[in-house]
Amino acid sequence: MLFANAAFRQLVELDETRPLQEHCLQNLLASGGAIFYETQFAPTLLMRGFLSEISLDLKRKDGQRIPVLVNATLSRGTDGTPDGIFLAIFPAAQRKAYERELLRARRELERVAEVVRRSSDAILSLDANGTIQSWNEGAEHIFGFSSSEMMGESLLLLFDEELKAEIRAQVVELERGVEISRDTRALRKSGETVEVSIVLTPHLEAPGTLVAFSAVIRDITARRQSERALIQSEKLASVGRLASSIAHEINNPLESVTNLLYILESRVMDEDTKTLVMTAQEELARVSHIATHTLKFHKQSSNRTLLDLGALVDSVIGLYRARLTNSDIAVTIDCARCSPLWCFEGEMRQILVNLVSNSFDAMRTGGKLILRCRDVSGPKPLSRGVRITIADTGTGMDALTASRIFEPFFSTKGIGGTGLGLWITKELIEKNSGTVKVRTSTTPHCSGTVVSMFFPHADDCSEERPS
Repeated sequence: MLFANAAFRQLVELDETRPLQEHCLQNLLASGGAIFYETQFAPTLLMRGFLSEISLDLKRKDGQRIPVLVNATLSRGTDGTPDGIFLAIFPAAQRKAYERELLRARRELERVAEVVRRSSDAILSLDANGTIQSWNEGAEHIFGFSSSEMMGESLLLLFDEELKAEIRAQVVELERGVEISRDTRALRKSGETVEVSIVLTPHLEAPGTLVAFSAVIRDITARRQSERALIQSEKLASVGRLASSIAHEINNPLESVTNLLYILESRVMDEDTKTLVMTAQEELARVSHIATHTLKFHKQSSNRTLLDLGALVDSVIGLYRARLTNSDIAVTIDCARCSPLWCFEGEMRQILVNLVSNSFDAMRTGGKLILRCRDVSGPKPLSRGVRITIADTGTGMDALTASRIFEPFFSTKGIGGTGLGLWITKELIEKNSGTVKVRTSTTPHCSGTVVSMFFPHADDCSEERPS
């Protein structure tokens, strides 16, 4: 070292008892800096003639490190030979702290950006006009649009015409600094509707000007389905309590009517009239059975029996014969090729009553009703069973209605329907180890519905017939 000003001497606490020429710059650098000076700094300076803002650490006698920035210029003699180096050294502690804070902030921002990018929610940034500026992976998953498709597009593209006016009105509310949160419907790329919750957050600059806003959109379809399932469960529980109350209240009058019919039977001498009284007794017994066993809210029949399906079908049609005739509905019954079925008789009767009643409702202006029972091969190898088919030439059902007919409380009969008939029917079919399939058509002149049920014989059931 040939010269050092007072600021440098004070910076490194230079030992003033020693001549300046006895000090070497490398000895005032940290160990890594000394190696860097020898291998990179000095050779590069000799080639280029100058260096700017090279970061180094000086060290004091107490070992404290002082970050500095160094500008270096190579001095040459008259013959061009390098004969010295001029260094301008600037303390850089504050700049280093700033750079560390900037690096920390950048890393934090990158972490936040990665969380946003990979979030399962759609997180969007938009300008004041609602034009999309960012589109994350969650948005791609929910809506099916890629980032390249949505950048620069309007947020309104995600909503149908009915909702666009509402969204526009809420964007206006953002200008007052109000955060908007609501549940609504949005559109996927396929045109499918998805239920979402959306939160719009305004970003204002002085003096309260809306410059941008963010949108966080979450797919709540699964949550809505869970809520609807819970509501359905509550409805079913309510119906269960109601059914229990009804069964309890009507038992006494049913017993009275049963006793009166028994007395009437003993006093009637005409055979035709006695047959009618006996039929009334049988139907009254079935009413009592349904009141206490239907809807699956009470203990079901505990014993299966061998049931003649042909006789059962005749009995069910007998209940509806007058109404079917008055509505000009022709009935065809084909149960000759059917073996007796090991099942719960009351439940099988209720299945047929529900299905025949639905067919009748679909043909109030006339048509054809076909009931067929046949022995057939089952889906499993060597399995056998009975297939019961009920077909009508009624109005049929569209695809959406057909997909929901076995849901509880779903009805197309308005206030006159409970929406429980087919749901109960499916439950009873499955209880008797059966399966059901439905085919339907609304095509003019060939509309109608076909319900096909398969019940395995006792040897193929989980509950076998006792020997």
